[in-house]
Amino acid sequence: MPHGPGQRRRAERTALERSVDEGLLIIRSALVVSATNHVIRRALQEALPFDEDVATQVVRDDMARLAEQQLDGAARVRRLRRQTGRAYGQSRHQFDYRTDDAGALKLREATAKALAAELTRRRDDDAFVGGVVEAARSRAWDDVGSTVVDRLGWAASPAPGYDDGRDERIRGLVEGDLADLLRAAGREDDAGSGAGLSRG
Repeated sequence: MPHGPGQRRRAERTALERSVDEGLLIIRSALVVSATNHVIRRALQEALPFDEDVATQVVRDDMARLAEQQLDGAARVRRLRRQTGRAYGQSRHQFDYRTDDAGALKLREATAKALAAELTRRRDDDAFVGGVVEAARSRAWDDVGSTVVDRLGWAASPAPGYDDGRDERIRGLVEGDLADLLRAAGREDDAGSGAGLSRG
């Protein structure tokens, strides 16, 4: 199998693509969690309904902030990489980078730059941002709904034996309690109309 500059460049590009794809998955999850927290806080603390435009702006703002963080991270890694070119010998700890680490640091720097560019591009992608907002809305609904169910307890599942005798209970409700209520309501109507006649 031939080994030349083209093959090596392709292998590095594949590693970069994989790093960017994994980074985007992590960032998308973080965006969903952040937007979910915003939706829940807005609903519970401020008693405001879900507003898609507000949530969309929150996601776009988070993406801009994260892109800036990636660029800052790339600049830090670039400085580290320059220092490692002159650092020989054994590493004393995991952050003591040496010449052998230059390739990994170069990949990390390139990944951060690519993620920043991808976040900037996708910030204007309505489908991507809309997907994050919808995932956040759904997750907020699930989180709040499960909290309510947990607090109510009984709403999660009926008591054991609930279905036993259910038909009889419903028949008793209709023929007994509801019939009594209707009769009592009829007597009140009759009494009310009679009182009106006696005053006239």
